[in-house]
Parts: sequence; structure tokens; C-alpha cells
Amino acid sequence: MYNITKSEVVNFFSKLVEFKSISTSQRYDKDVIDCVSFLKSFFEKEFKSNLEFCKVVRHKNSKPLLLVKVKSKLRNSKTVGVYGHYDVQPEDPIDEWRTNPFKLVNKNGKFYGRGTADNKGHIVLNIFAVLDLLRSGRNKNNFVFVLEGEEESGNEEGLEKMLRSQKQLLSDIDVFFITDVGMFARNRPQIYYALRGIVCFELEIEVGKRDLHSGVYGNLVLNPAHIISDYIARLKDPFTNKIKIKGFYDDVKRFSDDELQILKKNIKSKRDLINESGLFDLVKINNIDFSLGSKIYPSLDVNGVWSGFVDQGFKTVIPVKAGVKFSCRLVEYQKPKVIEDLVLDFTERYFNKHKGVQYKIRKLASAEPFYTDYKNEFIQHTANLLEKSFKNSVVYNRSGGSIPAAEIFQRIFSKPIVLTGFTLPDDNIHSPNENFDEEMFWKGLDSLIQIYEKI
Repeated sequence: MYNITKSEVVNFFSKLVEFKSISTSQRYDKDVIDCVSFLKSFFEKEFKSNLEFCKVVRHKNSKPLLLVKVKSKLRNSKTVGVYGHYDVQPEDPIDEWRTNPFKLVNKNGKFYGRGTADNKGHIVLNIFAVLDLLRSGRNKNNFVFVLEGEEESGNEEGLEKMLRSQKQLLSDIDVFFITDVGMFARNRPQIYYALRGIVCFELEIEVGKRDLHSGVYGNLVLNPAHIISDYIARLKDPFTNKIKIKGFYDDVKRFSDDELQILKKNIKSKRDLINESGLFDLVKINNIDFSLGSKIYPSLDVNGVWSGFVDQGFKTVIPVKAGVKFSCRLVEYQKPKVIEDLVLDFTERYFNKHKGVQYKIRKLASAEPFYTDYKNEFIQHTANLLEKSFKNSVVYNRSGGSIPAAEIFQRIFSKPIVLTGFTLPDDNIHSPNENFDEEMFWKGLDSLIQIYEKI
């Protein structure tokens, strides 16, 4: 059936997973460079007679962007942009992994390893789908691979600057395929037409020069752990999930009844969401269905808190510092810069009341919300072939997640975006035991071959 072998696909996948291409820390810069070199060498070897260009683009301290154009021998071919990110999340907490996170393990019908689902597995599928078409002589289109290394670190400014510097080179792309999402359920394909935007913050406070003895100084000093806890509590109600920052909801899109009806066709039950997430219970916002809360409303969530002594055992100190990382997910019409200003103003007003506290807050990353018309010809073409491959209707959906590249491609190139993928809801992306279901992996490869052949 294939003009490629499963063994060569798995061998390539295995080698790709071994690179600790973690973009959030400079400690792994060599792994990032080695990963890009591996990908570039593979393209140069396997696609050499069809390559128009295969180049690495850099911008200051940004991670490398790999651009590859595979040329069709036919005239008047479409040019398909294929996006993926080779960087991955850190593997922490390492003791919760049941396998080595940087070794591809095929176990119980799943491929395990960091990046298998997000997003190295999909990179593998795209590369070998195009390679299969080339080897069989069935390729009718040009393909431009855009493989970046900062999706997980949120440096969308670096990606945008590198893309703009290569805009002329990429100007003939007719459509972008972004396979960085998953299936609605097993054998139930899904196409996303909207993503939430994001803006991330880090706040650190201090009250003096050193930690203090809690017996000697208790009741005499401000405790930054208590201060940061109060600050967090004033950001959002923990039981209703309502954000308390004044003006936060002012620009939120009001959804039409027609779109809400589309979304309500594929609502997941509370039981399914609890089983999928491993939670004890869920929270409703504004009394809408649980599964819509992360799609049509913005959110604010604490992603990490630190202060004082947290190692094993006990140490009776009053810490001198505390900090929190938190992120806001945004829906259409909300602008990251507006939300940033609201958060900074809220923070300034809060700490103006606490003269004994010094604070520093900075924005770490941001990305605009994304929306596209799911009725465009490329999405409908993809949907038709996905339905034939999986023998199930396609779910058109919104995601609560963020993929900065989707909005950047749309804004710079003004071309259609097709956002789909083949992982399952239990893929554990960003968590221990990340995985890609083996059956969906191979069906995903079949699907991409057909989709790319028939554009």
C-alpha cells in the first residue's frame, strides 16, 4: 500500500523523539540545533532531487526555523504549506513517567515519548505522506515545510520576524496545514476553526534582604507567601472561575445562536470530561455546558507558585520572596495588549496598598486569538477525505488552546488555514506519559496521503 515502509517511519520517529529539543531553557540549545540538523539532513537526503530550497533561518536569540520546499514537476501546481514545531515541553515531573520520555516506546497500542503527540508525531506523518507521494509518482503539488522551535516557549515575535524576512520566498503558498491538534474521539476526525489567544505573566515579590526565623519575627513582618496568595485570590474566584480584573470581559465576542448550535452538536458529557482529565469534579461558568467553558469564554489560570522552603522535611522560616506565573486565554476581539495593560494596572493598584513589598511583573509571551471560515474549499476538501478515511462525520470545533502560528500565518499571508490532527484526548500532551495512539497514527498517515494527493 505504501511506497514507504512502516519500519523506516518508526525509525525516523524514534530518532526524532530522542532529541531533547526543549525550547524553554537555554540548557537544551545544543539539542535544539542537533534536532534541526537531523531534520535538514533527512530532507536533503530523501528529497534531494525535488528540493527547491532547504534552509535554516535565525533571528537573534530565536530557535532555528527550518524552511523546505519540495517541488512538483507539474506546471500550475498548488503550493501547500505544512507547519509543525519540533520543540517540546520539559519532561517534568520525571518520576511520573512509566517509560523514558526521550525514547520512543511502542506499548499497549500507543507510541510513548515526549513530543510524540505535540508535535513530532505529526511532523513525521507530514514528511512521510509527502515522501510516499513522491516515491509513487503521484505527487501533483508543491510542499513548503515550515518547522519552528519556539511554539512551546511562546516566542511568537521571533517566528513572526523570521517569517516576514522570508515572505517573498513563501508568497506562493495557497493553503497552510497545521496538524497540531487532535481527534474528537477514536475514529472521529475533527477540524478546528478557532483557537483562543494567550498572554502569560511572571510576578515576583520580595519584602526584605533574607529569609527570617518565624519564631523571632512572626507577627512583625509581611509574609510574601501570604501576600502572593491574596493577590491570586483577587485575580479570580476559584469556585466560579470568574475573573475579577475590571474590564477583562469588555471585548469578549458574543456568539451567535447558529455557532452555538454547531458547538452543541458535539458536547462531551461531564462523565467523559472527568474520565478524560482525571479530575474529581468540574466547574461551570455562566451556567453553560461544561465542555463549552474553555471554548467561548476567556480564562485566567495560575501555572506555578513558589516561595520559601519546599524540600523534604521542615524549615521554620518566613520567606523573603514569592512568585507566581499565570496565563490568560483570550477569545475573538480580545487583544493581548489590552489584557496586558489591565493586568499591569491591576497589579500596580494592588501593590500600591502594600508599601513594604517590592514587585516585578513581566509579560512572558502572547498570541492573538484565531478564527477562520470553516466553509472554505480547503477545509471542506479535507473534511470530505477525513470522513471517508475514518468513516465518521467531521466535528467542526473551537479549541481552548493556542497555536500562535495559525494567527501569524493568517495575518501575514492571508491564506486559508486547515487545522486538524490525529491524536486522541488521552494523549497527555504537556504531561508525563505523552503518547500517540498507534491506530490513529497510521490512519492519520493514510489520510494525509489522500488529502495531499487530491488537493
